[in-house]
Amino acid sequence: MGYDYRIGDCRELFKTVPDGSVRLVVTSPPYNIGKPYGTYKDKIALNDWQELISDVTREVHRILTPDGSFFLNLSPVPLGDSREIMPLPFLGYQILKANGFCLRNMITWTFNNMQNCTNRLSGRYENILWGVKDIDHYVFNLDEVRVPYISKNDKRLEGGSGRNPTDVWYFDRVNNMTKKKLNLSHPTVYPLPMIVRIIKMSSHPGDTVLDPFAGSGTSLIAAKILGRSGIGFELDAKYENEYKRRMETEGLIPAGVFDELKDDREKSEAFQKALSAVLMDPKKPR
Repeated sequence: MGYDYRIGDCRELFKTVPDGSVRLVVTSPPYNIGKPYGTYKDKIALNDWQELISDVTREVHRILTPDGSFFLNLSPVPLGDSREIMPLPFLGYQILKANGFCLRNMITWTFNNMQNCTNRLSGRYENILWGVKDIDHYVFNLDEVRVPYISKNDKRLEGGSGRNPTDVWYFDRVNNMTKKKLNLSHPTVYPLPMIVRIIKMSSHPGDTVLDPFAGSGTSLIAAKILGRSGIGFELDAKYENEYKRRMETEGLIPAGVFDELKDDREKSEAFQKALSAVLMDPKKPR
């Protein structure tokens, strides 16, 4: 497998990727709310942000295989002086449709660890738009992501080892304590188990996964764990060392750690145990 982390503007770097060569693109772009990314200024005119996402989406459509998928993570965000909530996922849907994608699901990613608000209800979710090029032909490995039945009598999906995970997912956000443990400075880091689920669900071993806003490289780490190739684009060179360090530690976590048929407690414990092990001694065989 090959892993290529490239520094530069993704709109230029996309030009180096051949048509129809990538099975899966998964990314979370800047939300235009002033996050301290460094080189990129995360506070631009809304129409400029929409133009950026549209440019990226157009290139994603070009490079995907006919049965490929695009997972675009967006969130409702406060906008302007009034802090009115702007539902970025709905703008994302319009951009997907304008660039030839069909929406297969809008996944709701829920979490608990987040700042509490005092003048409105605290946000506890983001959306992941799952776009496909062909609504009748796309990769969907349901058996790879089945989760435990709710009870022993819950047999709504006869013939399977577990039930459909549905379009509502719970994954803890990567908090500051975990970032410190991993020595990460990137302000927004994907939960690795969530990206592992997406890659298992919508690609095959040996496929290529691409992330045009790669950050500290979570998508490439998940690709490595699962035996896929990975390409990442990142504007700010300061995150490259974080990516390399993570590939040499978290990238060694065995795929079996992310077995979806474990219950939530077992999953969390297995992941934390494996993470601690590779951070202490990444050279030890697993």
